[in-house]
Amino acid sequence: MADRADPPRFDGPWSMPRLRRGLVTPELVSGTVLVSVVIAVSDVSGRSLDTMGITIVSMLVLWLSQVYIVAIAVQGTRAESEPIRVRESIRFAFGRAVGLLYATIPPLIPLGLGVLGVLDAEVAYWSALWMGVLVLAVLGWIAFASRRAAWYWRLGGACATAALGLLIILLRIFIK
Repeated sequence: MADRADPPRFDGPWSMPRLRRGLVTPELVSGTVLVSVVIAVSDVSGRSLDTMGITIVSMLVLWLSQVYIVAIAVQGTRAESEPIRVRESIRFAFGRAVGLLYATIPPLIPLGLGVLGVLDAEVAYWSALWMGVLVLAVLGWIAFASRRAAWYWRLGGACATAALGLLIILLRIFIK
């Protein structure tokens, strides 16, 4: 019986391991949850522009605070004899915190379409919340797919991660 070799693995820019390492980060997952919460609680006027503005400003503040937190934490992990390297810490923090900014983009698309009048404000708002659920599901799928898990583990990962977004939608329903 001949040995069967694994099929060649595609390690290009869209390979699952590369996507997992680049996309499935704590900052992107938590950023998606945070942007969804901000959107859920910011829609008080029913106007997409207000919701979009509050979302952008809130996420920028959260991103800046994350940069600061990571930069400070990096300094705290250094040995006492090491010099303080502020620029290096900030550069590292920018790289780590970028997931919070990336998380803001998908929900802003339907909100932007609402601002432009392409979508009704209500449709834009709910589409932005469901966009968070979709992004979380995709991240959950990628996390398991890149490890060559069976389809049911991938589906389970996608559903479990998307459940975070569904909880936010339930939150919105209950606070209205």
